[in-house]
Amino acid sequence: MKRKRLKWTSLISVGILLFTIVIGMSGIALATEFPLTITDDLNREVTITKQPERIISLSPANTEILFALGLGEKVVGITNVCNYPSQTKEKEKIGDYDNPNLEKIIELEPDLILASHGNPIELINQLEELSYAIMYLNPKDIDHIISSITTVGKITGNDKEAAKLTKEMEERIEAVLAETSSLLENNRPRVLYVVWYKPLWTAGSGTFIDELIQKAGGINIAGDVAGWPQMNLETVIEKNPQVIIIGYSEDQPKLIEAVRNESTLDQTDAFKNNQIHTIDTDIVSRTSPRIVNALEEMAKIIHPEMFGENVSD
Repeated sequence: MKRKRLKWTSLISVGILLFTIVIGMSGIALATEFPLTITDDLNREVTITKQPERIISLSPANTEILFALGLGEKVVGITNVCNYPSQTKEKEKIGDYDNPNLEKIIELEPDLILASHGNPIELINQLEELSYAIMYLNPKDIDHIISSITTVGKITGNDKEAAKLTKEMEERIEAVLAETSSLLENNRPRVLYVVWYKPLWTAGSGTFIDELIQKAGGINIAGDVAGWPQMNLETVIEKNPQVIIIGYSEDQPKLIEAVRNESTLDQTDAFKNNQIHTIDTDIVSRTSPRIVNALEEMAKIIHPEMFGENVSD
């Protein structure tokens, strides 16, 4: 009888071990254990003592990440420019993106604050000195956005939700790349992205817009200049874009009209073939899950023959 009990005990132990190995190999996210110390994008070690219940977001992108992870009910404060999703209208505002109100933040008693590039570094330092858990995120490319979402999932105890979301994002990105990555240069339309006009400002290398254009199967005519260069119309005509994409937002109602009415651009293939399109600046510039929406829209604009008709003209 004792031998049988020992045998069954051994079998149960082996079963538990095998289950643990399978779970590990399958990539299923395990729950975060607190306290947790993690390094942020300012290379600071941030300690989260317990699973956060009161979260403040200091940027629109971080707000979108929190809501996408199902953490909307835990968000107690956001900036004035956090406008997505629609539930943000009901949230307490803590000031502007580039000038948050320290007193308001303290009043809301957060146990986690998500900061971002564009927030005053002085404020971040102040909050750190006051012993608030403040995590700074500054993704540089789409892969970094995905890893940032994983980080937010980890520090909030929502690992499983983050793993599901990032997997979906990666699958959607791969679906686009499956069509565009093998395109030869002569099958990649030349693209001009208009940030502002007049004068004409565009997006160069090192920007999310440049990465989106490339992944969507286009060639950014400003890709040989870093950052956000100003481009004269003579250069635009010389580079002859086949597609022009205008970034729009509610506070730039005349931008689209200004570009479409620029007679000098009539000489470009984009104007001749009526390839003037628009896209929401929020989705192309925010380091949030909607960057994949931007990629899919870019792909439809640049290669409608592959991805269907563009819906944002």
